[in-house]
Amino acid sequence: MTVKETVLEIFQENIGKSISGQEIATRIGVSRNSVWKAVVQLKNEGYLISSQTRNGYIFSPDNDIFNVSSVKSLMKSEHEVIIIDKESSSNTIAKDLATANAEEGTVVIVKSQTCGRGRMGRSFISSSENGLYMSIILRPKLPATRSVNVTVLCAVAVAEAIEETSGRECKIKWVNDIFINEKKSCGILTEASVNLENGQLDYAIVGIGVNIAPPSEDGFPDEIKDIAGSIYSDRMPKGYKSLLAARIVDKFFKYYPDMEKKEYIKPYREKSNIIGKQVNVYIGNEIISGVVKDIDDDAALIVNTGNGLRKFNSGEARVRKI
Repeated sequence: MTVKETVLEIFQENIGKSISGQEIATRIGVSRNSVWKAVVQLKNEGYLISSQTRNGYIFSPDNDIFNVSSVKSLMKSEHEVIIIDKESSSNTIAKDLATANAEEGTVVIVKSQTCGRGRMGRSFISSSENGLYMSIILRPKLPATRSVNVTVLCAVAVAEAIEETSGRECKIKWVNDIFINEKKSCGILTEASVNLENGQLDYAIVGIGVNIAPPSEDGFPDEIKDIAGSIYSDRMPKGYKSLLAARIVDKFFKYYPDMEKKEYIKPYREKSNIIGKQVNVYIGNEIISGVVKDIDDDAALIVNTGNGLRKFNSGEARVRKI
């Protein structure tokens, strides 16, 4: 942990209280000048810190803290959490860590992504501080053909976490999108490394991108403003990002250890916004139309095409506008 991160933790323990630079320096074993430099860095990052001669530093209660300590203090489960200020994407960092044998359950959060990605090679707008962009490193004992189960489990975990922390109702669009008020507010991207000898997963990375509030700059870009949504329509409540991240991890690992029991399938069906709807299912260059009858225990979409039932284990389903 850097001096800046340690100083921030000490401030977090003493919100609204005066604490001297010498006291901080003695506690962490660095010079007062190092503490001063750390405070300057924190101020430059937007933290509200006042200082007065002989009274020390005061960390304002108005600060919205989001760091490893603020997330882990709210988690019921024990997992490594890594937070990075700015990177290409949390999945990219998580894949590098997984290749280097990072422990299963490691959580990677990127505050601002420069190259967020969604399914089908699409980009995901994720440069805003009003979003949560995180990935979880997994090593499931699953064949690659069943990796969709990880995505489905994660969709339920995220939906439950959002509902519990905000009171907003979530709906899930097969396979991996979460909608609030009929607008996409979260996307999930699962990527994996496959052992070609046995077809098993070496590791999987489940990436989660949640719009907590609209981008503070100019809102959502024109090309997606009619379909993109967020948990909150205006500002993000103080401390919410830490709370949501912690609850997502806890909900995910409520299901994951016994993934084979598929206890997440029932809530996945119940939260579906596509069962009973007329859809077009896109498989490569093929488009199949029909009515969604159900989602089976393997998370496959069951569609009545008019010529009988057809099962889809992959692809993209879009509700037809009538």
